This record gives sequence, C-alpha cells and structure tokens, in this order.
Amino acid sequence: MLYEFAGEEAQHELSVGENELITVVCQDVGEGWVEAVKDDGKQGLVPASYIEYLDEGSVEYDIVEPPPPSAPFEHQPSQGEEEWSDYDSDEEGPRPSVDGEAYGESGHSHRSNTIKKSMNRFTPYVKSGAEEFIMGNTKVEVNQNQTIAIIREDGRLMWNKAKLISVEITQPTKKQKFKGIKSYMSYHITPTTTNLTVERRYKQFDWFHGRLEEKFPCFIIPPLPDKAITGKFQEEFIEQRREKLEQWLNRIGRHPVIANSQVTNHFLQCRDEKAWKNGKRAAESDDTARAGFFLTVSTDIQLPNILESESYISSFATFSKKMSGNLDRLVSHNEEYTNRMMGGTKSMYQKYGLILKELGDIFNTGPLSDSKPVNKAIISTSKSYLDIAAFHDEQPRLDAHILSESVREYQGLLGSVPDMLHVQKGAAQRVKDFTKNEEHAEPGEAQQIMDRYDTSAHLSRQR
Repeated sequence: MLYEFAGEEAQHELSVGENELITVVCQDVGEGWVEAVKDDGKQGLVPASYIEYLDEGSVEYDIVEPPPPSAPFEHQPSQGEEEWSDYDSDEEGPRPSVDGEAYGESGHSHRSNTIKKSMNRFTPYVKSGAEEFIMGNTKVEVNQNQTIAIIREDGRLMWNKAKLISVEITQPTKKQKFKGIKSYMSYHITPTTTNLTVERRYKQFDWFHGRLEEKFPCFIIPPLPDKAITGKFQEEFIEQRREKLEQWLNRIGRHPVIANSQVTNHFLQCRDEKAWKNGKRAAESDDTARAGFFLTVSTDIQLPNILESESYISSFATFSKKMSGNLDRLVSHNEEYTNRMMGGTKSMYQKYGLILKELGDIFNTGPLSDSKPVNKAIISTSKSYLDIAAFHDEQPRLDAHILSESVREYQGLLGSVPDMLHVQKGAAQRVKDFTKNEEHAEPGEAQQIMDRYDTSAHLSRQR
C-alpha cells in the first residue's frame, strides 16, 4: 500500500495501513477499485491507485482464492444509451456491488477523486512515460498538425499563441434512466468557440479529467470538485457544483495547449451520440498520450545545462512547499474565524439581545405608566443586538467561505506539483546515469538523449 486507506466496512471496503502488504484477488471490480485480502484474512475493496504491485518473487505470500462470485449485475445498454458503467457517483438509487448487495447513496465512488501525493518519487516519472521518451524507446508517428511549439517572447518561454476558451454552464437538470430507477444531474455547457450548447453529466467530467491526466503527463491538471455523498440533488449543492464545474472548465480553457487539444474539443463540442462514442474511444487509444506527448513538443530554443535546470526545479519545489504550508495556515485561520463568528461572538450578541428583550417584557408588566418610552428603547436595542448576532452568523458565508473555496482550488493545484517535479528530476537523473556510461553508447546517441532532455526541461517551465 502506497497510502493508508480507512475503508467503510458497510461498503465492503478494506482498511489498510501505509506500506502494508496485501494480496489482490480480483482486478476486475471496476471504477478504480480492486478486491484484496490482508494477512489476517480480512477481505474487501481498496483503491487501485493506492497500491503498488511488487515484482514476482520479491516477497513470499500465500495465494488466497477469491470467494465464489454471486450472480453478476448485468445491464445491456439499450439503443441510444451511453456506454457508461451503471456505477455513477451522481446517480440516485441502488448500485451494484461485488458481493451482490446494493450500495446505498453513500457508496464509495466519492473517494476516486481524492487528491493524494505520491510517496514513491519514481512512480510519476515512470508512469508519465518520461523514461521511455528520454531513452528513445517511444515510437510514435506525429503529424505536423499535432506539433506544439514553444517560443520565446519578451524574454519568456511561452507556448505558441493559440485561441483560449471561456465556458458558461447553465440549467442543471435532474434526469432519470432505467425507467426512473436512477437519477443524475445534467449540465448545459456553452463554449465561446462555437456558442453551441452541449449536455454533460458529472461522470463525463470525470472521464474528461482522467483523459487530460493521461494525455498531458507533465501538466498540472486542476482537480475536479469533490464528489457528493449525500444531498447531491439539493438546490444549494447543485448551484455550488455548477459554479465549481464552470470555474474548472474555464481554468482548463485558459491553458493554450489543453484548450486546443482534440479531447477538449470533443468534450465541449460533440453533440451527436454516435460521434461522442467514437471520439471517446479515440481519446482512450491516443498514441500521443503519456510518452507520446513529449514527441509532439518542438522548439529551437537552447536551454541551460542540467545543473541550471535542476536549480530551477529545486527553487520551484521550495516555492510550492512554502506556498502549500501558507495556504494550509490560511484555511485553518479562516475556519477559526468562522467558528468564532458563528459561535462565541454570535452567542454573545444573542445573549445581550435576549436579556434586553426580557428586561423590556418586565417593564411591560410593571405598574409605571411613564415607562413606555424606556421600554421602546430597550426593545429596539434588543432587536439591534439580535440583528448583529444574525450578521455574525451570515457573514462567514459571504467572505470566509468564498476565500476558503478559492484557496482550496489552489491547494488542489499544488497537490500535483511534487509529481510533476519528480518527472523532471527523474529525467535529469536518467541523463546523468547515461553520461557515466557514455563510452558504451552508439554514435550520436548522447546528443539525441540531450535533445530529448531539452524537450522535457522546456515542459518543466510550461506547466
């Protein structure tokens, strides 16, 4: 296990600790989950992204046979229905489980978008395809129209100018399928490139996010808004989700490379169901994803040597670490401010108001006929204190909540920085390792590797 995972027993999930050894008995559970067994015999689901498979023979363990399968839940898509799994975090209704029981609305799919920092520094480097690219093992033919250029403008390295995109999301609509058994939210998306509206559901956003991570291994892909466990069809949550998805898409649209990629155009423009399925398959089998993406980048600009590039990466790592710590403190202080405003401070003014109101009621029951002006003033003061208490209850929603949401977005971006930097560090280390044994290299191989490293180094400055 790369990370600790606190599973929900009711959902057939398995709790495991970081670095704990487990045995995977079923890899075909789907939706990013595998079924595994611990040494104590406990069995359940764990996220596939949390585990690292050991080489055969590196550790001894007993093979555990999986339990007899229950009757599988099968659904054959009717004509015109999308090729999506029934399991959808934005659906309302029962979901199939691996042991034949139906999951309730809480489910476990909300964990699939949890942002986790990799604890294995070489994992991002290998998974990104950077190693294959640096060593010249990537064999992909790239067309001229797939090439992306890095230029120098006003002394800065920049992507060649491209058209950026802004997006508006409107009309969140609750829809149903399977004759009303399941419900989900659909969002109307209108990009400035076409001004034509397409409908997308959260599952399709999730698919799009996954394809961007596959396609652009050296870019920081903003995390999607968290998946909901409960209350996903409440009006307030729907509006918050709409705002966050719109913000996410507009951030994607401001990246000059991602905004003009084929998968982005497909997500924002495809309106025909058959064309959507074909484009989906094409994106999932894109040869220019991962290692192939490095081959699409071109530039004639000379970069500094490895040591200077490493110095740049190191300084950026220090910056991102300090920024992350500062944002953590800002969110923590913001929460403290919210608790005080809505708790102690609100309560203090509320008590003043109630005490004064009680005092006014006492004057009302008294025998003094000339006390009405005083009573009126006391009641008015009481109301003012109660109004102030109400303001303290409401104010955090108008400022602290907005600030925290903005900060959390940047925290999500910063959470991807270490993996991106490890890719570049790994590339530099591979070049150093090659240099030590350069006398055994083929003629011209060293220059080719340095040229490919230059491409990787350029990408490190264009994330």
